[in-house]
Amino acid sequence: MNSKRRWFWPVQIVAWLVIGLVNFLPQHFVAGKAQFIQYFNFVAITTGGFIVTSAYRMYLKRRNYRFTLKPLPVLGSLIISSLIMSVGWMVLLVLASLPIAGKYHLNLFLITLQIIPLGSLILIWNLVYLGYYLMRQYHRTEVEKWKLEAEIQKASLGKLKSQINPHFLFNALNNIRALILENPEKARQMLTLFSENFRYALQHSEDSETTVAREIAIVTQYLQLVGIQYEERMQYTVQADETILNEKIPPMILQLLVENAVKHGIALSPSGGIIYIDIRPVGKQLVLRVKNTGTLQEKNQLEDSIGIGLNNVVKRLKLLYNDRAQLKITEEAPFVTVTISIEQL
Repeated sequence: MNSKRRWFWPVQIVAWLVIGLVNFLPQHFVAGKAQFIQYFNFVAITTGGFIVTSAYRMYLKRRNYRFTLKPLPVLGSLIISSLIMSVGWMVLLVLASLPIAGKYHLNLFLITLQIIPLGSLILIWNLVYLGYYLMRQYHRTEVEKWKLEAEIQKASLGKLKSQINPHFLFNALNNIRALILENPEKARQMLTLFSENFRYALQHSEDSETTVAREIAIVTQYLQLVGIQYEERMQYTVQADETILNEKIPPMILQLLVENAVKHGIALSPSGGIIYIDIRPVGKQLVLRVKNTGTLQEKNQLEDSIGIGLNNVVKRLKLLYNDRAQLKITEEAPFVTVTISIEQL
């Protein structure tokens, strides 16, 4: 039995008993009606209301009825159902009154006029039941929407990662291939660093976030890997505020910034260059900054100016943080700086 059924019947029974008592007490202490009539009215109110409302609920469940959230259909359904239930309750009341009408001088016409207060009770019950039903339906719809959005985001992130990881894979393998005949020892070193770096990428491919400390460790390995190829042509510095080492950022995102710095900065300069990595809190934001020797080409569109790697970073930030994260590219000769700012909650 689900939770909805567990709470419905106790509430249903208690509610109609309370309504019956509210009707019974004035008759007992004020109106001074015959004792049998007092108890008859109490039973008629409690059992009649319980029967018609329970029957209506069973009808809805049997039909698997779904109320619409549109105002006019809801109002129409509310009025029609309340009218039918009130008439049904009144018929039960009249039928129950027939055997005792003569003995207690009951006026059946006056009894039928009770359809107005009975109809009011039914209307209130319907409003409460319908309100709860619509609230549950709205909540269920919202949950399903959130689940769908989460699945879409997961699929989108997976697609972006599938674009990003091969970029690193092919670059590293090409570098190792170039060194196999030229310098086998360096090629073995590169292969070891590459395997560790690639293992990290696979292990965290399903994670949305990882710690700054882990990202720094894997980026340092990546820089060692690339440093074997560029030797003294590339220098790098990694700085991180110790207070933010356990803060969360998307996995591989810092490495993508460094890959971009190598590809569009160091690799294009015959004399190489320098890469500065700096991570620190600035106010309520966590700021990741990668600064490298190089220049920006004059392009208008984001995709043209930063390439597929950083464009994917922008999309990942949008999916994970919405408007709480921004990526900015600036140039101050002879350096280009890529900055990611993530607002911390």
